[in-house]
Amino acid sequence: MRRSRRPIVIASRTSRLARVQAELVAKALRKLHPVEVGFHWVESEGDQITKGSLAEAGGKGLFTRRVDQAVLDEKADLAVHSLKDLPVDPAEALSGLSLAATPKRHTVQDCLVSAKRYGSLTDLPQGGIVGTSSPRRAAQIRRVRPDLDIRLLRGNVDTRLNKVLSDDGPHFDAAVLAAAGLKRLGLGEHADRPLSIEEMLPSACQGALGIRCRATDHVTLTRCLPLNAASTSTAVTHEREVVRLLGADCYSPIAVLAQPIDPAKTQAKRNADSHWFRLRVRLCSADGQTTLEADEKCKTSELRRVVKQVTTDLLNQGAKEILAEAAKARILEHPGSNPPSEAPQSTPSPIHGFQSPPPPAGDRVLAE
Repeated sequence: MRRSRRPIVIASRTSRLARVQAELVAKALRKLHPVEVGFHWVESEGDQITKGSLAEAGGKGLFTRRVDQAVLDEKADLAVHSLKDLPVDPAEALSGLSLAATPKRHTVQDCLVSAKRYGSLTDLPQGGIVGTSSPRRAAQIRRVRPDLDIRLLRGNVDTRLNKVLSDDGPHFDAAVLAAAGLKRLGLGEHADRPLSIEEMLPSACQGALGIRCRATDHVTLTRCLPLNAASTSTAVTHEREVVRLLGADCYSPIAVLAQPIDPAKTQAKRNADSHWFRLRVRLCSADGQTTLEADEKCKTSELRRVVKQVTTDLLNQGAKEILAEAAKARILEHPGSNPPSEAPQSTPSPIHGFQSPPPPAGDRVLAE
């Protein structure tokens, strides 16, 4: 069968991290297909909101709708997303698109960033100010350190780093960021204080990318298929299902992680049983003091059943009520604190000792 010579156009957000991720996918596609690869850059609704809570601004799909619409309008062949930004409920996503591939996942951990290089949440001073835009992170921080003052910290990665590391502007003792984003941007030196999975369970799909294209575009679907990593795809599919079955979204204080288990650490008696996963779920109240958790290990073939079992158990324990109360509590407004004013998300001026490096070369996102 003759291979298509049609160029590939990738749609992506305009943020520096989104551009790096799109460029990494483009490099991988160029290796597979000797065709021209170009870009269609889109400013998302989420990128235009510089103040307040994203959940209150509409939440689901704020970072993906316009990018996906560009693919549906045939301005691009495929879209590259941080998979955790995609709505988990098919009814909330634009119809006509398919998830063509999920490349190999990057690191899933969050990390602590601070000017004083605090090593963990326990090292932070009493009443210290911690910045985040994530209800999941805020609730888990309060679970460990209820004395800390959690304040809203929005913006792209460079903006948030500058607010934490600079002596100018609002003061933060620390911030919690995804290690994967820092490393993809070549800022790995700021990701050297990872928080343990036990202390800070990540969001569903953290560290994973999703490549979407038109469901009827068989040429692009075929081109993207080799980029799919089976174990990553299995993990994120079931993580998203946990969030959906609990009636939550990426702005809920819920953490989910499905990870392959080394076959040597299982009780498999046959090769067919050697592929196992560990599924962990944690959801918290706004103050972090009420927590529901699940931790199960199973063969990959049983993962779907275990997801249903775990979510049913959590719902019977009051998961919906906890999530509803957390949403009402406006989880990122600490009583008595005044959230700092938000700066625009444009690239900030460099501070002493920190400058934004150029996007890294290579397709590490597909290899790590």
